[in-house]
Amino acid sequence: MADMTSGNTVPDRYVVVIGGMNMDICGRPTSTVVDRDSNPGVVSMSAGGVGQNIAQNMAHLGMPTYLITVYGDDENGKTLERSCAANNINLDYAAQLEGRRSSTYMFITDDTGDLLVAVNDMEICKEINPAFLESRLDFINGAAICLLDANLEPETMAWIGEHVTAPLFGDTVSTVKAHRFDTILNKMTVLKPNDLEASVLTGVGIADQYSAGAAAKTLLDRGVKNVFISLGANGILCARHENDEYSFKHVPPYRTEIATANGAGDAGMAAITWSFFDNPDRDLEEVGKIAQAASSIALECTKAVPDITVERIRKKMSGEIEPLLDEVRTA
Repeated sequence: MADMTSGNTVPDRYVVVIGGMNMDICGRPTSTVVDRDSNPGVVSMSAGGVGQNIAQNMAHLGMPTYLITVYGDDENGKTLERSCAANNINLDYAAQLEGRRSSTYMFITDDTGDLLVAVNDMEICKEINPAFLESRLDFINGAAICLLDANLEPETMAWIGEHVTAPLFGDTVSTVKAHRFDTILNKMTVLKPNDLEASVLTGVGIADQYSAGAAAKTLLDRGVKNVFISLGANGILCARHENDEYSFKHVPPYRTEIATANGAGDAGMAAITWSFFDNPDRDLEEVGKIAQAASSIALECTKAVPDITVERIRKKMSGEIEPLLDEVRTA
């Protein structure tokens, strides 16, 4: 196992992401898919994984970003290392594991880019365990923000909740993995599920911004301080519990020419993190607008991680359209 690098200078303020890093292998046919047959198309490979994608977006937004993850000593691992270096993601506190296969996500889309089927080979992520994190705890606790993705095992999540004192931000990843946050919801400063993941966590069926508000209140009552529920084409529901008061804001989407649906959630999560890193006291609605602008930029890009910058987010926000839906009722 490659160990931590200790010689590099650590900035005064930095963010830590603890989560998965994959080699993504994408196959996209150039015409309508024919099942059980060979389909002409384009096959591409790129660095992926929710943790890595969010870290890459965060680094693009100018935050000193450390990704705490594991990867193999195979060719994919070497490629992932190079990608992180090129995108200013610091791997000083990650580990390359000898003789292990790097996490890999292989997926096939239809000719429009919508997912048809995928296979994930993420067994190595189980090595991001309490023993692995304990030797890095002082560094993690020195971060301005520690962001978690739900690829972490439940026992690892529980350990983080008990030992990490840095503000915890979380991305729920999928309906299957969202429950991994159950034991540490009362430790979360920020949680960003989509509507389906929020429904799984709360038992509240979400059909609109009002039911999303009810789900958000359930999460706030369980101890989360700030909740951002992505509603897809219906925008984002933002909620906060502070000084015994509840605040709810619904932010509609920006007008967007969609190139691909891939990557919008990761960009939005990174933008929320940047917003708190830049100004932890920023108005709740403004945070939602920043997240929506970032997601819109990602939707307009064919890459999983767009060439996002703070300037591009601000330009997107300057062309704001009228809300498509009414404000969330707080009564």
